[in-house]
Amino acid sequence: MTTVFAGMAASLDGLIQSTSGDLSWLNDAMAPGEDYGFAQTEARTGAYVIGANTYREMGRSAGSGVPTYVITHDAALAGGRNVRPYTGDLAQLMDTVRAEIDPAKDICVFGGGQLVTQLLDLGLVDELSLAVIPVVLGSGVPFFGTMASSTKLDLMECRPFPSGIVLLNYRVVRP
Repeated sequence: MTTVFAGMAASLDGLIQSTSGDLSWLNDAMAPGEDYGFAQTEARTGAYVIGANTYREMGRSAGSGVPTYVITHDAALAGGRNVRPYTGDLAQLMDTVRAEIDPAKDICVFGGGQLVTQLLDLGLVDELSLAVIPVVLGSGVPFFGTMASSTKLDLMECRPFPSGIVLLNYRVVRP
């Protein structure tokens, strides 16, 4: 069965981007030879769902040949090979994506914080991963926005790295 998993890197104070938009703090923290699970994520992913800002920050590139749905309110946002701009109901989108991909593959939600918050609030996320980066930014864009209610999580994995990055993988507990 297809799992919807969301992942993000955040500073120790829960920010995903500095006020200036600089992301060097993230790249500076990563060490050569450390496996943060990128290959595993790519192997399990049948489709990506990403926010428009994240898409723009990635240079409008899509994830390695798999369908990428970009959530946007900008009707002029250009699509491309395997890139599908989407405006509409997020629950309907997840149903559509599940129907279109190999049932042995999963849906990866890759930023931004607003999108992850909305999907979590709607009960559409099954797993949540957070790479805690050993830096305190002080101000910037928070990982989570305001939610209607709390979401209970069960820890599946806690993997520390010599660089100080800690990868936390959680399963969403359904009521």
